[in-house]
Amino acid sequence: GPNDTWILEYLDTYPDVTVEVFNRNGVRVFYSKGYNVPFDGNFQNEALPVGTYYYIINPNNKKKSITGPLTILR
Repeated sequence: GPNDTWILEYLDTYPDVTVEVFNRNGVRVFYSKGYNVPFDGNFQNEALPVGTYYYIINPNNKKKSITGPLTILR
């Protein structure tokens, strides 16, 4: 459906961007450099449990990273 992946518009304008998603224990469950493949709520080919996760988007161009919560609902 329309919300099955986390689409971040205009991220392609930052070629060195990194996107990371962590669970509540601080385990990184997603990493992408360039964000060619969007986050789909899976980790190691298994659906992550419902809950709140934490993201860090680093543009790697001397601008400040963007952080915040990301909630998975099923």
